[in-house]
Amino acid sequence: MLTSRQLLGAFAALTASLALFYPAGQSPHRSGGGESGETSCPLGYGRRDDTDARLPSPHVPGYSDPFAFPLARVFANATIWTGDATIPFAEAMAVTDSGRVMAVGARAAVVAAAGADAPVISLEGRHVIPGMQDAHLHLVSGGFRLTQLDLSKCAGKADFVAATKAAAESLDSNDGDGSTWLLGGGWDESRWDPPSFPDASWIAEALAETKFPERPVWVLRADAHAGLASLSALAAANVDETALDPPGGSIGRVAGTNRPNGLIRENAIGLITAAIPEPSDEQRIAAYRRAFRYLLSLGITSVSDFGDIDALAGSFRKGAAERVWRDFDILQSLDDSGELPLRVSAYAPLADWERVRDHAKRGFFEDGDTRGDGDGSLSRFRVAGCKAFLDGSLGARTAWFQDPYEDDPGNTGGPVCDVDEYEARVVAADAAGLQIATHAIGDAAISAAARAAERAAAANGAVAANHDGGSVRFRVEHAQHMPLPVERSAGRLADVGALASVQPSHALLDAFAASGRLGARRARDGGYAFRSLVERGVPLAFGTDWPIVADANPFFTMRAAVTRHEQNASDAARPWDDAQALSPRRALDAYTAGSARASGTAGLLGTLWRGAMADFAVLDKDPLGIASGTDLPRVLATYVDGACVFGEGPECARVGSDSDF
Repeated sequence: MLTSRQLLGAFAALTASLALFYPAGQSPHRSGGGESGETSCPLGYGRRDDTDARLPSPHVPGYSDPFAFPLARVFANATIWTGDATIPFAEAMAVTDSGRVMAVGARAAVVAAAGADAPVISLEGRHVIPGMQDAHLHLVSGGFRLTQLDLSKCAGKADFVAATKAAAESLDSNDGDGSTWLLGGGWDESRWDPPSFPDASWIAEALAETKFPERPVWVLRADAHAGLASLSALAAANVDETALDPPGGSIGRVAGTNRPNGLIRENAIGLITAAIPEPSDEQRIAAYRRAFRYLLSLGITSVSDFGDIDALAGSFRKGAAERVWRDFDILQSLDDSGELPLRVSAYAPLADWERVRDHAKRGFFEDGDTRGDGDGSLSRFRVAGCKAFLDGSLGARTAWFQDPYEDDPGNTGGPVCDVDEYEARVVAADAAGLQIATHAIGDAAISAAARAAERAAAANGAVAANHDGGSVRFRVEHAQHMPLPVERSAGRLADVGALASVQPSHALLDAFAASGRLGARRARDGGYAFRSLVERGVPLAFGTDWPIVADANPFFTMRAAVTRHEQNASDAARPWDDAQALSPRRALDAYTAGSARASGTAGLLGTLWRGAMADFAVLDKDPLGIASGTDLPRVLATYVDGACVFGEGPECARVGSDSDF
């Protein structure tokens, strides 16, 4: 029996074929269109000042013609990268009013499929790609971070203190009593000279001459696996010399004492975030809107959202991340009201897998018939699967390795959860048809993720046809430092059908710390082994982990996968094996079709082929030239469901305003 997705694709292909024989009489396409057939309307129904009541537009309420053939527009005069290996490039594309690709190929053939009267939108020689899909980010956290203290450009203590002071003074002017927390992040001590962790005294120095020197401050490290709290923030969280380290976390102490020094790692982060006043739903919606607009400006039309960073510390405990579930309600409400401008595949903690199983929005995006719209469109919010943490990060020395850290011989990192309980949950969630994504950075964590997947596959058999992840049951998030030899460990992941959801820009983030943390050989041979994963049959999906990485630009991420280092990087910042670099085309595929595969949306998202959703970005230059030159491609317009939701032209809508970020 055909699935709903297969039926939708077959219908789109059928309409393209029938269009060749559709009568070429008077068409609503010609409403105000002029001799060329081109219009200024984003959906191609006529000019903005057209008031001819004899040709009612489907834009307006009350238009209903159940026998009307789907209207289409043609996008032409472009280099279109389809994402389809058989015909990777095209010069024109027809898009139906329901937001699907009707035809793609040579202009003459596409115009014939769409109908001679179909409006033609010239893209003036630009480049078109499928909408980018960020396979791993944190939507609401990113939206908040856009207006918070950014320490990612700091080169040392002086910059840190100056930036924190400036942010505090800005708050002082709008805060009557100094109770508002100063929040931010992005600092990375591995890029400083000397590369030493900060402590609470840095914050005290920054705030000493401000109006409210006791203002609570909390700033996350760049990887969000450690953070720095002011003394007042520690007091608000009841973290003092009597506080014990929670399981899977640690509280930094002043040498020779039990007094906290402000540095907080892993699951101990939850002690601080629990004390921060929770933003209202209105503030969270505003943060989401900022995130939407920012991502659309980068050509990102779909995301895998792993939830509020502040809610995830300690999420191995059942019910510990209730904020994530309330955010699901917000996203669902935005979708129901037509205010969700991009597609969100959301993941909840594995500890709550039963709630994922029973959630009303679990599974694939709902189609128009299911929702009562009957227009062939899809919903834009879904609950896609479960997420678990096995370890921390390399920079914080909390990633779980088989051998000790080179610069911390007594430390191998370690699991941040009960591994036996994790395995049991993986087996149970997989049996329920849920996709499981596991954060695993160190080689021991990656081995543990593979072992759990093997146990689930042995217990539950082959993947079911209706599995939420499609062909991908297991996602390994990050997979940064593969067990050696890499070929064997990559083969192990391939054997259980796992996908590696990776963030190439993390390689740039870790470049300064890797050799010191692991030693040159271990960093080089196992680090960011993208090519080995692909060659052993492990699919790749690309994302950024935004706002862990301050810049969500997918072309910056693609360049990191292709070049493996920052431009003009010193030898000390080139720890990775260049033989693991990917081609630009492979990198673009990982950001489109690969990420769609990861979220279980392959076929309808990630390509521009017949039947796919017409989610695409218009660029000013060839994205496959990413390795040459200094300027990255710039997004001129972004389309979702064939409608322009971001761009410069009059046909493009605005989501939010420039003041949003």
